[in-house]
Amino acid sequence: MTSIFTGTTAGLDHYGYQQADNNWKNLSQSQRDYFSHLADEDPERTAQAFYEDTIPVELQDKPELVEKYLNGDAELGVTDKDWFHDVSVKNGGSGSADNGRFEDASVNRSRQEANSTFEEQYDADFESEEDVQTLLESAEDVADASAWALAADAAASAGEFALDFLAPVVGGGLAAKVVADKCDTIEEKTIYGSAAGIATAAVLCTPVGQACVAGYVGFKLVKRGVKLYNKHFANA
Repeated sequence: MTSIFTGTTAGLDHYGYQQADNNWKNLSQSQRDYFSHLADEDPERTAQAFYEDTIPVELQDKPELVEKYLNGDAELGVTDKDWFHDVSVKNGGSGSADNGRFEDASVNRSRQEANSTFEEQYDADFESEEDVQTLLESAEDVADASAWALAADAAASAGEFALDFLAPVVGGGLAAKVVADKCDTIEEKTIYGSAAGIATAAVLCTPVGQACVAGYVGFKLVKRGVKLYNKHFANA
């Protein structure tokens, strides 16, 4: 039973294979060495294939998040992980990626040489999915914070540091980027992206728009606080 949150390069077109190769090359040397070590026991896979079949697809092009996924991030509540075998090597299990998954290191080490149960495999996959979402959300928060910081710097230099200035600048910029990313041609990106940015900025200039921004920021802070509380204290 393999993790349901991973994927392979099977069926990819030329662009997909090129992207997969780039994802592998963008890993640090220590990360590639780690997967080379794991793949030594898997006769069916290269180190790159082992990586592609065991790391959640959403993270494979983000080496910095892969690092946190594997080695943990205490601030985000992401645990350090070990690779473990569903059927232990002692009990005849293979080193194939098909016979394992990543799991909380403390849980794995407490099991020692026993086989994992289906419940433990499910729990490992579920926690993996939660950690992936936490890491992706943290990356989004950093991007949002960076956008606000850039707008704040621009506003400060103009002597207009205020929420009613920042909201249209950042909101319009983010809206333009989202729409432009959905377009295929440069002409479409320019026309539709600009229109979305102008429209969003206009709305955020209004008192209602500013109130929405304040509410959204508060919501994000509360949501992150609840997630960290549940992860660290709810089951204590």
